[in-house]
Amino acid sequence: MKKSKKVVLVIASIIGVIAIAGFIYWFSMPSEERNMILFMMEKGETYTNYQEYQVIDRNEDPLAPASFKPSVAQTIDGAVNRNIVAITEMVKNENSKMLKKGMMQSTGIDDYTGWHLIADEGAAEGSNPFGPSPLSYYTSGLAANLHTQILWAAGVKGVTLDDIKVEVLNKFRWHDMMSPDGAGFLDETTTNIILQSSASKEVIQEIKEMALSSWTAGEGLRNETVIEPTLIVNGENWEKYHATPGTSLSEESFVDGFKLSSITAIPKKPEYLKPVVKDDGVLGFDTMANMEFEIFAIAESVENKERPYLKKITVSTPTPETWEIYSDEFIGDNDSPLAPTSLEYFTAGTALCLTSQTTLVSAMMRLEFTDYRVEDQIDYRQEAIDSVKMVSYTDTVHSHVLIQSNESQERLEQFYNKSLALCFAGEGLKNATEMNTNLYLNGKEIK
Repeated sequence: MKKSKKVVLVIASIIGVIAIAGFIYWFSMPSEERNMILFMMEKGETYTNYQEYQVIDRNEDPLAPASFKPSVAQTIDGAVNRNIVAITEMVKNENSKMLKKGMMQSTGIDDYTGWHLIADEGAAEGSNPFGPSPLSYYTSGLAANLHTQILWAAGVKGVTLDDIKVEVLNKFRWHDMMSPDGAGFLDETTTNIILQSSASKEVIQEIKEMALSSWTAGEGLRNETVIEPTLIVNGENWEKYHATPGTSLSEESFVDGFKLSSITAIPKKPEYLKPVVKDDGVLGFDTMANMEFEIFAIAESVENKERPYLKKITVSTPTPETWEIYSDEFIGDNDSPLAPTSLEYFTAGTALCLTSQTTLVSAMMRLEFTDYRVEDQIDYRQEAIDSVKMVSYTDTVHSHVLIQSNESQERLEQFYNKSLALCFAGEGLKNATEMNTNLYLNGKEIK
């Protein structure tokens, strides 16, 4: 009897020591790490009713931001300028705290309401996310936009290209994410232009240079782009756009019988791109805070004579699967594309990326809030589009973060500035990005 009491006392003492050690260790951790653990462990609330979304679908109504009045780009003398609005809102679902909806619309087009996308990150092991990640859409728009400009440049030159494929690999990085000075970066964009044609090397080189000069999204990354950010606290009009319970029942999206999204049967890889970042297999807090990762997108023609700019994009995500989504472009006044345009994907991906950072920063800070969203407009400009001198620009990113919260102004400013700093997509535009481009003609690299 005495022996069993001693055993119980020893076990109790060990448990006590472990508990005290665990208590000491827990409170020795930075508050950001503790808060992030709680965020990852806490299960989301379950709801009785969910709005069912397709991964990609048309908006029912034109977008109406609460923080600004969308403007229409002025088109003059050989220029085709375009302003694109994006609005994001969180989607409440117990299986993902990173589920969100991004809506985008090119302004100034009669009866055009634009599109919405479902974006997700961090699916549980063995399951697929509800949709591609924000940076998947961002990279897809980048690749699709260059594909469009190659096709346009070939048309200006009167050259037939038998096949066009564009591979883009974006390398992203966090630096000390949980510290006050944490930041996110787009370090490098590597692009492969892969063509099949009987045209000479010299002419193909000219087409390449024309396409790169008129690559609107690429120009935005290659140069420092003006970003005008605004924080709006407890503003009006949360009735139209707000976080609601929702889900996506399938990775396949159909609009007018055309399939716009699906997960590939097996993950696909680029033909020429080589990964740079290696997965070390261990994800501790230091690794997470300084995480490096890559997203690739492959844009290729679908050979539709009625929609010459319709293309398929194979894109990776932070999880192992690859998605196939589609992009189209306007081909006339009041045209209605079969899929989102390349710059709409790029614009929505930028806003969705910032929304992801607001989610993570609010978690790290244990910020008390009711709702938040992002409303953006990016102004794009193209000049001399029907000539060999065509050029394009990403002029200004107007970015608005809206939040409902009774936290102090100081805490909200900290939340806002940290979210902006961590946004890979926004930093890629704000700073000049290293751009590496390779050209392949009929299977051989052209230097």
